[in-house]
Amino acid sequence: MKRVVEVLCVSEMQMDGLTKDLLMRSDPNAPTFVNCRAYRMLLWTGVKTGNAPVQYTVRGGDQNGWRWTQTGAIQTGANQWFRVAIKIPRRTDWFRIEVSGAPQILRSKIVGVRG
Repeated sequence: MKRVVEVLCVSEMQMDGLTKDLLMRSDPNAPTFVNCRAYRMLLWTGVKTGNAPVQYTVRGGDQNGWRWTQTGAIQTGANQWFRVAIKIPRRTDWFRIEVSGAPQILRSKIVGVRG
């Protein structure tokens, strides 16, 4: 089976200590991405401008609620690249990627992997 990679999001956000998704929304029930059932993995690459770690939570679900959660921390130094592979344990329609941490700029690119 051929793998297909699709760009879902390219973003830049100023972190301010509050928990928000990559689209700067604070509503914990709002998905960041929808119509994602075909993806078996998300690859998240980016860079952050500060030394402080960025805490993240990835949730997957559908109209019936959130079904799974993955948490972690991006611990790279200032202006260093990071990569997070999010293996999806089951097919899901929605994803929410939330981040929190000390004030700094977070630049991200998220791609979905099909196949």
